[in-house]
Amino acid sequence: MEIIKFINSTDLNNKNEITRSKLLCFYHYKETGEKRFSMSLISNLLIQSGFNAPNTSRLKQRLVKGRDKAFIESKNGTPTLEFIPVILQSMDKDIGNLWEDSVTIVSNSALIDEEKFCNKRNYLDKLIYQINHSYENNCYDATAVLMRRLFEVLLVLSYQNMGIDNEIKDSSGKGYVMLESIVGNAKNNQTLKLSRIKNEFDSFRMVGNFSAHNITYTAGKKDIDNIKLNYRVMLEELYNKAGLII
Repeated sequence: MEIIKFINSTDLNNKNEITRSKLLCFYHYKETGEKRFSMSLISNLLIQSGFNAPNTSRLKQRLVKGRDKAFIESKNGTPTLEFIPVILQSMDKDIGNLWEDSVTIVSNSALIDEEKFCNKRNYLDKLIYQINHSYENNCYDATAVLMRRLFEVLLVLSYQNMGIDNEIKDSSGKGYVMLESIVGNAKNNQTLKLSRIKNEFDSFRMVGNFSAHNITYTAGKKDIDNIKLNYRVMLEELYNKAGLII
């Protein structure tokens, strides 16, 4: 696991020096298997993670004594510390799954404001997290395709919320027509009564289409940035049309 992911996942920047030291020792143990920690190693772990160099004597005292005690001194004659077994087991239980996590998506509102648009529906949250993660990591084709998908989902939810989704059902009556047809209907739908943002709907659709279907096309940051403001306006309108109060 990259150290930056560990720092973000454990909110290390907002922890005190003792907790940071314990967590970084645990990270080192999980990455290397080493169970003994010299004070110079602990100091280096803190410095390499972007924190200030500690007063090693004072830090050692707090790590092995008092209410924050988490280590014992090694018995092999070397000036090193080892986790108290119950502390190590407790940490492994609490955060060891970070090394096995196949669910968490690290994101930070790089493109879509998560505080504003998340916590409405779990599946929408996951799409937004993936969009932000892809954008932040320069995966712009992935970003475009996921943005297209979120746009389509919100249109369908809007039709469902207003009780008119039969207007966009396919011939089987079980699924929905293609996004191009949904957009065509939405632009003129008197029940939806969309604002002028509907004039941008084809741009959201086409950016995703190019990334998904055009053999030689690859999206760049500018392609996403060109539509992100209008996309944000669309999100707010369709969230409200879908009954997802912001």
